[in-house]
Amino acid sequence: MNLKGVLFDIDGTLIDSNDIHCDAWLEAFEHFGKKVERDVMRNQIGKGGDLLVPDLLTAREMQRFGKKLQDYRGKIFKKKYMERIKPFPGMKRCLQQLDDAGVKLAVASSAKPDEVEYYTGLLEIDELLAGSTSTGDAKISKPSPEIFQAALERIGTDPLRTLVVGDTPYDILAGHRAALPVAAVLAGGFDRQLLTKAEFLFANVEEMMEKIQVVDDYFNE
Repeated sequence: MNLKGVLFDIDGTLIDSNDIHCDAWLEAFEHFGKKVERDVMRNQIGKGGDLLVPDLLTAREMQRFGKKLQDYRGKIFKKKYMERIKPFPGMKRCLQQLDDAGVKLAVASSAKPDEVEYYTGLLEIDELLAGSTSTGDAKISKPSPEIFQAALERIGTDPLRTLVVGDTPYDILAGHRAALPVAAVLAGGFDRQLLTKAEFLFANVEEMMEKIQVVDDYFNE
Protein backbone atom coordinates (compact mmCIF):
# COMPACT_ATOMS: atom_id res chain seq x y z
CA MET A 1 0.00 0.00 0.00
CA ASN A 2 1.00 3.61 -0.49
CA LEU A 3 -0.36 4.27 3.00
CA LYS A 4 2.32 3.38 5.56
CA GLY A 5 0.98 4.61 8.90
CA VAL A 6 -2.35 5.40 10.60
CA LEU A 7 -2.74 7.39 13.81
CA PHE A 8 -6.09 6.59 15.42
CA ASP A 9 -7.87 8.80 17.88
CA ILE A 10 -9.60 6.52 20.40
CA ASP A 11 -12.66 8.23 21.93
CA GLY A 12 -15.54 8.42 19.47
CA THR A 13 -13.43 6.80 16.77
CA LEU A 14 -12.66 3.29 18.03
CA ILE A 15 -14.83 3.28 21.17
CA ASP A 16 -18.32 4.63 21.84
CA SER A 17 -17.44 7.04 24.64
CA ASN A 18 -18.24 10.64 23.73
CA ASP A 19 -21.66 10.80 25.38
CA ILE A 20 -20.25 9.07 28.44
CA HIS A 21 -17.46 11.64 28.72
CA CYS A 22 -20.10 14.35 28.37
CA ASP A 23 -22.11 12.86 31.24
CA ALA A 24 -19.05 12.71 33.48
CA TRP A 25 -18.07 16.31 32.76
CA LEU A 26 -21.61 17.54 33.38
CA GLU A 27 -21.68 15.81 36.76
CA ALA A 28 -18.29 17.28 37.68
CA PHE A 29 -19.31 20.83 36.75
CA GLU A 30 -22.60 20.46 38.62
CA HIS A 31 -20.73 19.23 41.70
CA PHE A 32 -19.00 22.62 41.85
CA GLY A 33 -22.22 24.53 41.22
CA LYS A 34 -21.55 25.32 37.56
CA LYS A 35 -24.47 24.72 35.19
CA VAL A 36 -23.50 23.90 31.61
CA GLU A 37 -26.01 23.06 28.90
CA ARG A 38 -25.58 19.58 27.49
CA ASP A 39 -25.23 20.68 23.86
CA VAL A 40 -22.51 23.14 24.88
CA MET A 41 -20.62 20.43 26.76
CA ARG A 42 -21.12 17.89 23.99
CA ASN A 43 -19.40 20.13 21.48
CA GLN A 44 -16.40 20.43 23.80
CA ILE A 45 -15.82 16.67 23.89
CA GLY A 46 -12.60 15.85 22.06
CA LYS A 47 -10.56 18.44 23.91
CA GLY A 48 -8.56 17.54 26.97
CA GLY A 49 -9.57 18.90 30.35
CA ASP A 50 -6.70 21.39 30.13
CA LEU A 51 -8.65 23.21 27.40
CA LEU A 52 -12.24 22.19 28.09
CA VAL A 53 -12.35 23.50 31.66
CA PRO A 54 -10.95 27.00 30.94
CA ASP A 55 -13.33 27.30 27.99
CA LEU A 56 -16.32 26.85 30.30
CA LEU A 57 -15.22 28.62 33.50
CA THR A 58 -14.54 32.26 34.27
CA ALA A 59 -11.14 33.38 35.55
CA ARG A 60 -12.45 33.55 39.11
CA GLU A 61 -13.96 30.08 38.85
CA MET A 62 -10.67 28.75 37.50
CA GLN A 63 -8.91 30.20 40.53
CA ARG A 64 -11.42 28.76 42.96
CA PHE A 65 -11.99 25.23 41.66
CA GLY A 66 -10.61 24.69 38.14
CA LYS A 67 -7.99 22.12 39.16
CA LYS A 68 -10.29 20.50 41.71
CA LEU A 69 -12.97 20.08 39.05
CA GLN A 70 -10.58 18.27 36.71
CA ASP A 71 -9.42 15.97 39.51
CA TYR A 72 -12.99 15.25 40.61
CA ARG A 73 -14.03 14.41 37.07
CA GLY A 74 -11.13 11.97 36.76
CA LYS A 75 -12.18 10.15 39.92
CA ILE A 76 -15.87 9.82 39.09
CA PHE A 77 -15.12 8.87 35.49
CA LYS A 78 -13.10 5.84 36.55
CA LYS A 79 -15.52 4.95 39.35
CA LYS A 80 -18.86 5.37 37.57
CA TYR A 81 -18.48 5.89 33.85
CA MET A 82 -15.53 4.05 32.31
CA GLU A 83 -17.12 0.62 32.63
CA ARG A 84 -19.99 1.79 30.38
CA ILE A 85 -17.67 2.27 27.39
CA LYS A 86 -17.83 -0.28 24.58
CA PRO A 87 -15.83 -0.65 21.36
CA PHE A 88 -17.55 0.12 18.10
CA PRO A 89 -18.24 -3.11 16.18
CA GLY A 90 -15.48 -4.53 14.03
CA MET A 91 -12.62 -2.34 15.23
CA LYS A 92 -10.14 -5.16 15.87
CA ARG A 93 -10.89 -6.63 12.46
CA CYS A 94 -10.37 -3.26 10.76
CA LEU A 95 -7.03 -2.67 12.45
CA GLN A 96 -6.01 -6.24 11.72
CA GLN A 97 -6.63 -5.64 8.02
CA LEU A 98 -4.33 -2.63 8.07
CA ASP A 99 -1.68 -4.51 10.00
CA ASP A 100 -1.88 -7.42 7.55
CA ALA A 101 -1.28 -4.92 4.72
CA GLY A 102 1.93 -3.74 6.40
CA VAL A 103 0.54 -0.44 7.71
CA LYS A 104 1.96 0.67 11.06
CA LEU A 105 -0.65 1.66 13.63
CA ALA A 106 -0.72 3.92 16.66
CA VAL A 107 -3.39 5.21 18.99
CA ALA A 108 -3.05 8.94 19.63
CA SER A 109 -4.78 9.93 22.85
CA SER A 110 -4.19 12.47 25.60
CA ALA A 111 -6.04 10.33 28.14
CA LYS A 112 -4.17 9.09 31.21
CA PRO A 113 -1.91 6.06 30.61
CA ASP A 114 -4.10 3.65 32.58
CA GLU A 115 -7.16 4.77 30.60
CA VAL A 116 -5.37 4.24 27.28
CA GLU A 117 -4.28 0.80 28.48
CA TYR A 118 -7.87 -0.01 29.46
CA TYR A 119 -9.17 1.06 26.05
CA THR A 120 -6.62 -0.86 24.00
CA GLY A 121 -7.30 -3.92 26.15
CA LEU A 122 -11.03 -3.49 25.60
CA LEU A 123 -10.40 -3.32 21.86
CA GLU A 124 -7.95 -6.27 22.02
CA ILE A 125 -5.51 -4.45 19.74
CA ASP A 126 -2.33 -4.22 21.81
CA GLU A 127 -0.45 -6.66 19.59
CA LEU A 128 -1.37 -4.63 16.50
CA LEU A 129 0.04 -1.32 17.71
CA ALA A 130 3.47 0.02 16.87
CA GLY A 131 2.96 2.87 19.34
CA SER A 132 0.59 4.77 21.59
CA THR A 133 0.43 8.08 23.41
CA SER A 134 -1.13 9.38 26.60
CA THR A 135 -1.37 12.59 28.61
CA GLY A 136 2.35 12.83 29.32
CA ASP A 137 3.23 13.00 25.63
CA ALA A 138 1.86 16.52 25.10
CA LYS A 139 1.87 19.70 27.11
CA ILE A 140 -1.39 20.76 25.45
CA SER A 141 -4.16 18.46 24.26
CA LYS A 142 -5.95 18.58 20.90
CA PRO A 143 -6.40 20.72 18.89
CA SER A 144 -2.68 21.15 19.57
CA PRO A 145 -0.79 18.87 17.15
CA GLU A 146 1.51 17.49 19.85
CA ILE A 147 -0.30 14.19 20.41
CA PHE A 148 -0.29 13.31 16.71
CA GLN A 149 3.33 14.40 16.40
CA ALA A 150 4.26 12.14 19.32
CA ALA A 151 2.35 9.21 17.82
CA LEU A 152 4.07 9.76 14.48
CA GLU A 153 7.44 9.64 16.21
CA ARG A 154 6.44 6.34 17.83
CA ILE A 155 5.80 4.57 14.55
CA GLY A 156 8.41 6.41 12.48
CA THR A 157 6.53 6.47 9.20
CA ASP A 158 6.89 9.09 6.48
CA PRO A 159 4.46 11.96 7.24
CA LEU A 160 3.64 12.03 3.52
CA ARG A 161 2.38 8.44 3.85
CA THR A 162 0.60 8.73 7.21
CA LEU A 163 -3.11 9.29 7.94
CA VAL A 164 -4.91 10.58 11.03
CA VAL A 165 -8.32 9.07 11.83
CA GLY A 166 -10.55 10.97 14.26
CA ASP A 167 -14.10 12.04 14.98
CA THR A 168 -14.01 15.67 16.14
CA PRO A 169 -13.17 19.07 14.66
CA TYR A 170 -10.29 19.14 17.14
CA ASP A 171 -8.79 15.99 15.59
CA ILE A 172 -8.98 17.61 12.17
CA LEU A 173 -7.32 20.82 13.32
CA ALA A 174 -4.63 18.95 15.24
CA GLY A 175 -3.92 16.71 12.27
CA HIS A 176 -3.67 19.62 9.88
CA ARG A 177 -1.45 21.55 12.28
CA ALA A 178 0.86 18.54 12.07
CA ALA A 179 0.51 18.68 8.25
CA LEU A 180 -1.15 15.25 8.22
CA PRO A 181 -4.26 14.34 6.17
CA VAL A 182 -7.32 13.32 8.15
CA ALA A 183 -10.10 10.79 7.72
CA ALA A 184 -12.99 11.93 9.92
CA VAL A 185 -15.74 9.57 11.07
CA LEU A 186 -19.29 10.46 12.09
CA ALA A 187 -19.39 7.73 14.73
CA GLY A 188 -18.51 10.19 17.49
CA GLY A 189 -21.73 12.14 17.02
CA PHE A 190 -20.42 15.42 15.63
CA ASP A 191 -22.41 17.12 12.90
CA ARG A 192 -21.19 16.43 9.38
CA GLN A 193 -20.78 20.16 8.72
CA LEU A 194 -18.19 20.39 11.50
CA LEU A 195 -16.05 17.72 9.86
CA THR A 196 -15.96 18.87 6.25
CA LYS A 197 -12.36 20.13 6.41
CA ALA A 198 -11.11 16.54 6.64
CA GLU A 199 -9.67 14.99 3.50
CA PHE A 200 -12.10 12.07 3.91
CA LEU A 201 -15.40 11.66 5.72
CA PHE A 202 -16.89 8.28 6.57
CA ALA A 203 -19.69 6.98 8.75
CA ASN A 204 -17.20 4.96 10.78
CA VAL A 205 -13.90 3.10 10.58
CA GLU A 206 -15.63 0.11 8.99
CA GLU A 207 -16.74 2.26 6.04
CA MET A 208 -13.22 3.66 5.77
CA MET A 209 -11.88 0.13 5.42
CA GLU A 210 -14.52 -0.71 2.81
CA LYS A 211 -13.20 2.27 0.81
CA ILE A 212 -9.54 1.91 1.75
CA GLN A 213 -8.49 1.90 -1.91
CA VAL A 214 -9.84 5.44 -2.28
CA VAL A 215 -7.81 6.46 0.76
CA ASP A 216 -4.71 4.68 -0.51
CA ASP A 217 -4.97 6.40 -3.87
CA TYR A 218 -4.60 9.76 -2.08
CA PHE A 219 -1.04 8.76 -1.20
CA ASN A 220 -0.18 7.68 -4.75
CA GLU A 221 2.04 10.66 -5.53
